[in-house]
Amino acid sequence: MDSKGFGDPDENVHGTKARLISIDEGPLYMSSFNLEAAQTIATDKTWPGGSTGLNLNGTNRTLFMWDEGQPRLTHREHTNRVFALPSNTASNQHSTAVAGTLVAGGVSNSAKGMSFAGRLNAGNNLNDFSQMPNQINTNGMRLSNHSYGHKSGWYLESDGWYWYGNSEISTNQDPKYGNYTVYAAQLDLYGQNALSYLGVWAAGNEVSNAPPSQPLTHFEFNLQNTRYSTNTVHPPNGDAAGYDTISDIASAKNILTVGAVNPLTNGYTTSSNVVWAFFSSCGPTDDGRIKPDVVGAGVNIVTCNYSNDASYGVFSGTSFSAPSVAGSVNLLAQHYQQLHPNSYEPLSSTLKGLVIHTADKATTNAGPSYRTGWGLMNTTKAAALLSNNATNGLKNFVKEVLLFNGTSSEFPVVSTGTYPLVVTICWADPYSPSYHAITNLDNTQTMLVNDLDLRVISPNGTTNLPWVLNPDLTNQTAPARAAAATTGDDTRNNVEQVYLANPTNGTYLVRVTHKGTLQSGNPQWVSMLVGGTVPQAAPPLIINQIVQVSTNVLAIGWPSVVGQIYQVQYVNTVSSSNFWQNLGGQFSARLTNVVVGIQFDPASVSQFYRVVQVP
Repeated sequence: MDSKGFGDPDENVHGTKARLISIDEGPLYMSSFNLEAAQTIATDKTWPGGSTGLNLNGTNRTLFMWDEGQPRLTHREHTNRVFALPSNTASNQHSTAVAGTLVAGGVSNSAKGMSFAGRLNAGNNLNDFSQMPNQINTNGMRLSNHSYGHKSGWYLESDGWYWYGNSEISTNQDPKYGNYTVYAAQLDLYGQNALSYLGVWAAGNEVSNAPPSQPLTHFEFNLQNTRYSTNTVHPPNGDAAGYDTISDIASAKNILTVGAVNPLTNGYTTSSNVVWAFFSSCGPTDDGRIKPDVVGAGVNIVTCNYSNDASYGVFSGTSFSAPSVAGSVNLLAQHYQQLHPNSYEPLSSTLKGLVIHTADKATTNAGPSYRTGWGLMNTTKAAALLSNNATNGLKNFVKEVLLFNGTSSEFPVVSTGTYPLVVTICWADPYSPSYHAITNLDNTQTMLVNDLDLRVISPNGTTNLPWVLNPDLTNQTAPARAAAATTGDDTRNNVEQVYLANPTNGTYLVRVTHKGTLQSGNPQWVSMLVGGTVPQAAPPLIINQIVQVSTNVLAIGWPSVVGQIYQVQYVNTVSSSNFWQNLGGQFSARLTNVVVGIQFDPASVSQFYRVVQVP
């Protein structure tokens, strides 16, 4: 049963359908615009004319999306920048609106998309898993938006109510919610194999879906996928208070799952002003992981409509918070490219970790929550961290480190003593081969494969642990799941964060280790993000030790920048026309002092070595 959809996210969820024929003719009612979605997550400040002076607009970058059909390619907001992938021909309302939130050009300024000068390739979600590998491997896809999922639980169709659970398995819960299925595993495999690709998925709009009264004659499907009519009573979707309503696809580890909040017209000021959208699907996943990852504006958003080339409509749902986040992540990738024009694309875990690390609090409790994840995306703060990280060679705030089996990474940071000290790690975890059948109800088996651990050691020797939430997988009570985060050893998530609200002014040690054996003994890339620290100067890049350790092996060492990639080079004679040659492969520094073994020819009369930084 592969039907996809999230309630009525394009039709003012759980309310009356509303449309605007054209914003330029004058709105007939008050609503929120794409512009207000941008203000909610501070994306507008990074646009040309914004307070940051960054002038980001998505130019020269291509976004991808899969959705219900083809966006209206000739819409005046899309002309010459939105294109259809193969087998995507029928124009569709939902797809047009999602595309508008991503890239609408701003003919109507209020409907301007997040990456309003970017290009968009749009596919049909019936072909998503068949087309995505080729787009990643052949066409260089680095970012995609997916505002859909499997129909789950109660769902109102044109011919009446349906319950998309399975009464033969449970009459109380649809087993798809929070389930790590083959679809989630496949997405994690994409992230595992294509380290610079990030998929952004809507969390779903499942929390309050249910008929107004029961018993009610409705439709269900049996395990043989045969439809039948019944009046079996089922509770509202999810567990108590709507927890455990995340789409099975959106439960993947290596994607960025986005929930919805009400728009903040004047932008974020305090967590008490953030209002969770009552329909926005919540975690935990069945194995207790935090989902959604972040939230964005998703209520009454005005963007492009498919009726004609100048039409607009009002839409609600995580279908629209997701593209506001995806389009904004595209701007961060653009900014990274501007700062590092000769370097590789950032890891997907770096972009995901960056969004989480710089998110604004969305609840009055400290730490993450199962309703709003790690908080409300803040594009301006994320862009500022990238800018600050590029001011010198130390990579003070953003590091990408290759962690080998049985090793650790550690580096000192100096707290300002004024601002909170925050350290976040994120990694693309290997897919779990223990994924479940879509009919497997509430299987609590942990899906984390490589269990990395973040610890921050204070100047006095105290070890500080990351945030953890109580998923209460046994009793599934709302109070336990709504409780404030505590700290401890996180064995579930591939994101960990240590937050010290009142650090002392001094040097802390950041340490990342792993439990057990990394999958198949393969190394694991991990992205590390740091905030609330004083930037330090990079050490001089000087070889400070060279020792012959065997007949044809030298050990070469130098003071290093954690997260920097190095290359050892050599020449046989020193002259003004030296042609340095690479010796061995590139090396990712995980410690502040590096020692590598290199091959040399003991019969050589002379050989000279140097170490260079790889951009």
